[in-house]
Amino acid sequence: LVLLVIAGPAAFVLASTTPLLSAWFAREDDPWWLYAVSNAASFLGLLAYPFLVEPNLGLHLQRTILSVGLIAYAGSVAWIAVGGRGIRRWQATRLTTPTEPPTARRQALWLFAAFVPAGLLAATTNELQTDLVSAPLIWVGPLAVYLASLVVAFSAAGRRALPAFERLAPAAATLLWIPFIVPGGWSVLGLLLVELGAFFVLAVTVHGRLALDRPDEGHLTRFYLVLSAGGVLATAFVALVAPLVFSAIYEYPLLIVAGLAVLVVLPGPKILPGIDIQADPKRALRELGWRLAPLVAVLAALGLVFGGSPALFAGTGVLVILMSVMSVGLSVAPWAAALGTALLIPTFIVVTAGHPLLRERTFFGVIEVRTAENVIVEFSGTTLHGLQFTDGDRTRATTYYVQPGPVGALFDDLRGRTSGASIGVVGLGVGTIASYAREGDSLTFYEIDPAVIRIASDPRNFTYLSGAVVAPRIVTGDGRLSVEVATPGSFDLLVLDAFTSDAVPAHLLTAEAMRAYARALRPAGVIAFNVANRYYRLAPALGATAHSVGLSAAGIVYVPDAAAEDAYAAKGSVWVVVGADPDVARFVGRGWTALAAGGPILTDDYPDVTRTLTLGQ
Repeated sequence: LVLLVIAGPAAFVLASTTPLLSAWFAREDDPWWLYAVSNAASFLGLLAYPFLVEPNLGLHLQRTILSVGLIAYAGSVAWIAVGGRGIRRWQATRLTTPTEPPTARRQALWLFAAFVPAGLLAATTNELQTDLVSAPLIWVGPLAVYLASLVVAFSAAGRRALPAFERLAPAAATLLWIPFIVPGGWSVLGLLLVELGAFFVLAVTVHGRLALDRPDEGHLTRFYLVLSAGGVLATAFVALVAPLVFSAIYEYPLLIVAGLAVLVVLPGPKILPGIDIQADPKRALRELGWRLAPLVAVLAALGLVFGGSPALFAGTGVLVILMSVMSVGLSVAPWAAALGTALLIPTFIVVTAGHPLLRERTFFGVIEVRTAENVIVEFSGTTLHGLQFTDGDRTRATTYYVQPGPVGALFDDLRGRTSGASIGVVGLGVGTIASYAREGDSLTFYEIDPAVIRIASDPRNFTYLSGAVVAPRIVTGDGRLSVEVATPGSFDLLVLDAFTSDAVPAHLLTAEAMRAYARALRPAGVIAFNVANRYYRLAPALGATAHSVGLSAAGIVYVPDAAAEDAYAAKGSVWVVVGADPDVARFVGRGWTALAAGGPILTDDYPDVTRTLTLGQ
């Protein structure tokens, strides 16, 4: 609702630019180039924002620039309307004899064809960041590919390349679903090249069919309206419907099949006709070679993509490759490619799928609970959420929270200064920290995802909460907002543990958030952040931000030894403790290092964490 009020009117006004100007210039010139230009500008704007605007401009200044830009936009449109005589041309167009409007069937096909690439945009983004690659800014790639496909399809030069994209489409569709079936073992670069390259080919092919079936200029605005409606419906399907209906990203293979179906139902250049092998065997072999060549070439390179792993050529990998080649071979008839893919994908999902103890999809991602040997583990996408042993002492803390590590030091400090401690934890995971609670303590977890709470609370999965000495209180909601409304002086120790994934919630790290946490502390209390992350070096930013609000900070990098790994399944972690000078001083000299004030300061107006981005491991 907030976005609707703040961004909705501006977005609506800007989104209407291309249809408006195209209608004005419909009789003067070919209006379709404006659609390509508009999407090219969106493409450049997409790349400029995360790499140029966000790292250098605060939100307040961005809002000011947006306001000025909207005024300039209104002036430009007025100048074009009056000085450019756009309105008079449009009025003259209205006086001509109208052509027959597009049939309902044709508009339904436009809607379907627009639905597929927009849905694949959202589904590919979800699939990459949820199941395949955990990396920052991963959403930029699919969106850039989507916009670029529109530029190619609706530009005169780009349309000349459409026959080549049509030939590549069956191979591209196959390459899209191979990582969905075999997600493990890929290098990040190879995976991104395969997924984004294949998505680009399929999106250009489908958008190209739309461009070739565009109506005459008199029905231009209706065409754009149908395309926009398809995009809205697709996004709503992936973002709102799919999480309620599917337990995994199953909309992804459905949309791949739908992309091939578009080539069957929407008129096109007839690049994929049926081939009579008996009548012209040489042409049949040549045509089949054209279609198989790109797939075979990419599959031949997968040894490099997998880092030379022999697993590619064993077991399931061989079956996937062979059936992928067969799928492309079926494309001698377009309907066969769609039907063959529709049959192959669910078959391989059933054959190759793992069997997690539990899988639940929410609006925050896909959560899986798995068992292996003597442990039970929870993952959110590719991020480890927690682990518990199923034999021996089940109460022992594991992974990032082991007793020999920084969390053990935090609780040793807590026991040394108070009894009957009050502990707050932002981020529940599987509830591991509950194992540190003692008689007389009070323990409060803050968690935004109800599914995480249900899974952690069920003793059939994990027993940290159900077996805790003190029954924890669990508050559902955003951690920062929840702590802000807590009674001042509520906690002796406040732990923030929500930064291990690639999508860092920066609002939990800002100076304003730090002040709210400090208000919630009792005298001598401290705030502890688990900032272990594959891509962001957050500790210097936390130190600088803490100093900016008059607090001190100290950090420690924990590298477990072999004994801790064996006994506790310990994982390396990075922890930062924040508090008043004398309270942080208790940790300095015990292996913790004081953090200086020289790092980037995060604020609500300037929360950009890409300033802390590293290449990771």
